[in-house]
Amino acid sequence: MARKCDWDHALQDAIQSVSIQPSLAGHISEGIAFCGKKQVLAARISFDLASMFTNRDLKTDHFLFLIKAIALFNANEHQEAILRIQELAACPNVDLVACRIVEAYLRVQLGNIALEGARHNEAIEHFTVAANASNLFYKSPIHVTYDEFVVLFGWDLKSLWHTANQQQCYALFRAGSFKAAVESCQSMMDKIDEDMKADLRVWFTLRSKRSLCFPWRWCTRSERLLVKFDTEITFSLVPRR
Repeated sequence: MARKCDWDHALQDAIQSVSIQPSLAGHISEGIAFCGKKQVLAARISFDLASMFTNRDLKTDHFLFLIKAIALFNANEHQEAILRIQELAACPNVDLVACRIVEAYLRVQLGNIALEGARHNEAIEHFTVAANASNLFYKSPIHVTYDEFVVLFGWDLKSLWHTANQQQCYALFRAGSFKAAVESCQSMMDKIDEDMKADLRVWFTLRSKRSLCFPWRWCTRSERLLVKFDTEITFSLVPRR
């Protein structure tokens, strides 16, 4: 139910579960549901109860810490969530890949929110952090290795690296940073297979045309640029004639 954001039923199921048999999974589910309903104080209590079932296992403690950060993010406690993840990543003996996955995914969400509000520079910042973080795992099957995030939150980890980099490129275009946007897409092209290159070409063409409509009028004639794809699906910037 939590994956579908049906928080009322998710909370009901979690409360019933812990009333029958208190457990780590039950209290985690309860905390996630409370956060989904924006009841942060109740969620903190549930996560505190969950910590009693980790048996002081460091890996489990770290996992619970990340889950709590994600749940707080879902309760719109964005700044606290990001800060918690960064603090955990700085600790010794931590699963840095897991931290980077969570930060990248949440940064993409923040970037999308900023884009919707036309805060392009803020969006670029979030997507750039996400793209840089995802470089740590872009060749790894994280959707399999870290499937708990998929199970609990319905995250699409398989395309996380791709999404972070695409959105970074799009945000750069929306901000009028055309050269940086093309360089960003060129960097992506160097790391993907031929099928993905074809998809990226279509996506890039549609997005760039849409993004160039507004900033175009503010450019001088000599500054106007067009994005062009050559036959080898590489990018170049050419002056408009």
